[in-house]
Amino acid sequence: MLDTLTTLSWPYVLALFALSVQWLLAVWRQARVGRRPALAYLAVPGLAALLAAPLTQADPLFGLGAALLLIAAYAGGAYRAAPGEHHGRALRWGRPVFLLIAFLGGAAQALRLPPLVWSLWAGLLLLSLGYLLSSGRQSRRRGRVTAPGLALRFGPLSAPVWPDLELRLDGNQARLHNIGAAGLYLAGWSPSGENGWLRPQDATGQPLTLLPKGATALLSPWPSDQNGVRVWYVRENEPEVALVFRADWTPLNSPQRVLN
Repeated sequence: MLDTLTTLSWPYVLALFALSVQWLLAVWRQARVGRRPALAYLAVPGLAALLAAPLTQADPLFGLGAALLLIAAYAGGAYRAAPGEHHGRALRWGRPVFLLIAFLGGAAQALRLPPLVWSLWAGLLLLSLGYLLSSGRQSRRRGRVTAPGLALRFGPLSAPVWPDLELRLDGNQARLHNIGAAGLYLAGWSPSGENGWLRPQDATGQPLTLLPKGATALLSPWPSDQNGVRVWYVRENEPEVALVFRADWTPLNSPQRVLN
């Protein structure tokens, strides 16, 4: 291993190539289900640091690169739901940027550039290719999504790492605001601590199923002494993942302190 950190051996290069291919495949698979890299992009500077370590004789770069790769692989927010405009934007910019970086690398072959520059070039090339692959999505359009119903409440549920909904109290009703990256299919809601099942409503009081990005739904009637809420829903681009939004707070003049 000590020799690997001082010379760029073929096994070391092949290992870095395998890690790069593995990361690109993960980005492509996530793109197929409507997700884009977030913290997963840290794999790119991580691989660049691993490449630069033997080229620059800087051993700390090896530890830095390994740490970034671990964060990119195991962090909870490695991938996030891609907004609707991400596909077109990534396809429009990823392809020319990738070709430009590849061309500049080929044109600079005759120049005696420092090893660190080549590590940065390899990282930028990998980053642009990953961004281009993140534009991929299912070529076939999914069928019409069936609005979720009561069965969603009794199946396996998970809470999102980052909330899709924001709750705002307004007199005898509450408002749900979609702050996520995609539209949401709302199944139903219930005050916390009660076995209820109510439908969210639009501004006219009609039952609301699809809540577009940035839109607001009403939760009514809203008990005046309510201390929390549960909302069951699925994302428009991930209808197979059942989610629940939980919000709880401390009643006024309560001796307890609840952290959410």
